[in-house]
Amino acid sequence: MRLGTTAFSFTNEWLSRKYTLEQLLARVAELGLGPGIELVGFQAWRRYPALPNEDVLAFRRLVENLGLEPAALGAYADLARRPDRLMTTVEAVEFLVPQIAVAEALGFPLLRLHGGIPAAVIEQLVPIAERAGVTLATEVQGGQAPDSPGIVALLESHERLDSANVGLVLDFSVSMTALPTSFVESVCRLGMAREELDEIATHWVQGAPAHELFAALAEVDAPAAALDEARAGFVRFGRQDPQAWLPLVPQIVYAHAKFWELDATGADPTVRTAELIDVLQRGGYSGYVSSEWGGSAWVDEDVDAFELVRRHHELCRALSLNPPVEVPA
Repeated sequence: MRLGTTAFSFTNEWLSRKYTLEQLLARVAELGLGPGIELVGFQAWRRYPALPNEDVLAFRRLVENLGLEPAALGAYADLARRPDRLMTTVEAVEFLVPQIAVAEALGFPLLRLHGGIPAAVIEQLVPIAERAGVTLATEVQGGQAPDSPGIVALLESHERLDSANVGLVLDFSVSMTALPTSFVESVCRLGMAREELDEIATHWVQGAPAHELFAALAEVDAPAAALDEARAGFVRFGRQDPQAWLPLVPQIVYAHAKFWELDATGADPTVRTAELIDVLQRGGYSGYVSSEWGGSAWVDEDVDAFELVRRHHELCRALSLNPPVEVPA
């Protein structure tokens, strides 16, 4: 198991223009937050995916000099970019092919795909990815479960393809115990009564699926901004038992150690990080586990994301050194 971090963790630093890409990666290396680094293509480069050779060469020299390892490149297919219809399979394939090519050029062995990209699209991309030596990995996060229809369809597709160049990204948000404090405070600041949110949270704790949570939210008298924030949050929070993912570990090729907030020990009390790392270890996982802070949108004051990630990275390092727990059959 190797550690890393995602540049998404530093979204606020990036948007405030406090750092260039070169300065951001230098800070990651200085704090020892690698060796793995994940970038989001459309965030990191204005001309992505059509990068000129000088940008490609500059990036490869930079990570080599800093001692960082390209771990994953975040790709996107804007399936709903047209107001009248979704992308066709052909259009989605054409949108993603250049992103496979630039991942290869930049030295990224893995292209992280967001959920919702149809299996038919991925199936057409696999021969191109195989020639490029790039793995296509679909992210599983929030309320998604091993038996969710989308995940089942994806796994069936992987079985048909029988390719080493497809897999899953496991985001630790699938296994949470409580709502992040910063999320609750943000929704309430936007105008939702705390008791109303607490009632929805009770349904979430009891395992209510997203459509039931959304139906409950539709009955809440609150400003649209608060309702939108609540819906966006609950989609990102899952209640799965970490053990449920053990049979799927052979399919997992990359992992996001998602966290929202840290307590005094450096752990996130809302995410079952230790259990998930143990599941990965017991399943024989040897890829990257990258710390990812997901709470940047909910903070008003200046928060040092680098310090948060540094503390979380230390936690993951300590957990990765623990021997896996033997679970009786």
